[in-house]
Amino acid sequence: MMKNYALKHIKNITPYSPPLHGRLEFHGDLLDFNERTTGPSKKVKVALRKFFQKGKLQRYPEYVDLQKKIAKYAKVGVNQIMITNGSDHGIDIIFRTFVAKRDTIVMPVPTFPMFIQYAQMLGCRVLKIPYNKTDFKFPAIEILQLLKNKRPKLIVVCNPNNPTGTVVSIKEIEAMVRNAPDSIFMIDEAYFEFSRVSAVLLLNKFSNIVIVRTFSKAFGLASLRIGYVIASEHHIEEMTKVRGPYAVNMAAHIAASAALDDTENMEMYVQEVMVKAKPLVELFFKKNNVPFYESGANFILFKPRNRQKVYEHLKNNNILIRPQSTKGMEDMLRVSIGTVKQMKRFIKVYSQLFG
Repeated sequence: MMKNYALKHIKNITPYSPPLHGRLEFHGDLLDFNERTTGPSKKVKVALRKFFQKGKLQRYPEYVDLQKKIAKYAKVGVNQIMITNGSDHGIDIIFRTFVAKRDTIVMPVPTFPMFIQYAQMLGCRVLKIPYNKTDFKFPAIEILQLLKNKRPKLIVVCNPNNPTGTVVSIKEIEAMVRNAPDSIFMIDEAYFEFSRVSAVLLLNKFSNIVIVRTFSKAFGLASLRIGYVIASEHHIEEMTKVRGPYAVNMAAHIAASAALDDTENMEMYVQEVMVKAKPLVELFFKKNNVPFYESGANFILFKPRNRQKVYEHLKNNNILIRPQSTKGMEDMLRVSIGTVKQMKRFIKVYSQLFG
């Protein structure tokens, strides 16, 4: 029998294993992973083609130009940006830079499973604060109450939250930050382009805020894995030590740079999703008495009468959505919002169950 040399606490971790198999060959609408449902800007494809034609794959990547573009887009200084291999990588770096074994992490739940996995990898103590079960409202009051007696090393705020779609107001974030000056607040803004709510302005007041974002969602670069962290200059310097010099590949760099040269393309997509397509789905749910939760992102969490029947019916008609497995959410589904055409098809297929 082969010996397992992994550390004991690693052996006890349950890996986050999203249902990815077969998605690349799926012929239909992928409304399950909150991805952009159309391709990225044409400028991305042109830039990548030129990059590969130049034949410089043997060169190591460099990031200064992209840092400048991201800083301009995020409205911060160049030295406040660190480019990462997707936002997951950014989250990993934040955890490894600021927390150690037996440190306490406060985490509202349910949320993105990787937060808990990173905490477990480091042997941290996780205090789970549940969202309101009725409307999945962010537990700001409960966290403020906790901060009166405890001083956690890290507090996670996913804004908007995945999978609930809950938006945390900047006022609520500021109140928490003021009451925990010795704690780091990690704000995951993966869906910022959809919500337009950001803690960036608070960076001028507080140095204990670290923000992570991604090009995977609104910009449509999920397969290339590129994101970035926004923080104070001295914290970026510390995190860069953990990241290493060549963590992001040059193709991802080229694609993100081109995407930022065409933010109008991204904004048009976001406008269609949030202003046109999403209200259609919300109205459909209301008319058919399907409970759903208010979301500030490009997805909606809902509670059908028969989850398995709805899921299978949509899948059989080439529409994939995401069943929820978190305790207390086993009867819920999450649908990503795409274009008006895609969501009209979703509504048409779903409506067949009411016929």
